[in-house]
Amino acid sequence: MAFRANFLKRLPPLFLFLLAACSWSEPRVIELPKGIGPTSDAFVSALQKGDRAAAEKIVAPAARDELQAQFSKEHNLLKSSPALTPRFITFKPAAQTGPEDSEVTIIYAAKTGDKWATAEVRLFRLGDDPYEVDYWKIDDKTPVAKSYTPDLRPMYGVFAGMAGTIIVLGSAAIAFVLWIVRRKPHVVAPEPATERRVAAVTTRDTSDGE
Repeated sequence: MAFRANFLKRLPPLFLFLLAACSWSEPRVIELPKGIGPTSDAFVSALQKGDRAAAEKIVAPAARDELQAQFSKEHNLLKSSPALTPRFITFKPAAQTGPEDSEVTIIYAAKTGDKWATAEVRLFRLGDDPYEVDYWKIDDKTPVAKSYTPDLRPMYGVFAGMAGTIIVLGSAAIAFVLWIVRRKPHVVAPEPATERRVAAVTTRDTSDGE
């Protein structure tokens, strides 16, 4: 009966979760800010069209070697897809950047049947300089917004290992202390030393009588 009661209590939250999962809809196309949209749109369009010269004009100098090495492969991934459109934009929090830095990530996507084509494009600028593309990634995953919060999941194993080590060492230390208390009570609380009094010895002087 208790199991049945608990199961019935959990039904409403489970129903809401399933309802939310089933109600997921394709992320809508968004409008990008004027200082960002033309740059990121031009980069994604150049990738799809295979125009490396146009893409190179928008890419930061430090990322041009990567563009040269990956351009053909990434163009082949996108050339057969419909035009990718922006779906999400995320600005990096000011607390995580330098005083003059600005970073933003746009997620582009297009869907053909049940298959997605997505492009994550990161733009960076210093001060009031124009934005430049300094990172991008092409894949076929469902588009989701970029998150700048650190992902701690890879560290879960490390945390679990540290916690286990602390528990084992703590248990060993407690067991050792208990062993000392039970086996060696004089080590923990030494018995008070017994004061010994020297017996007085009386000596009779008989030298005057001779």
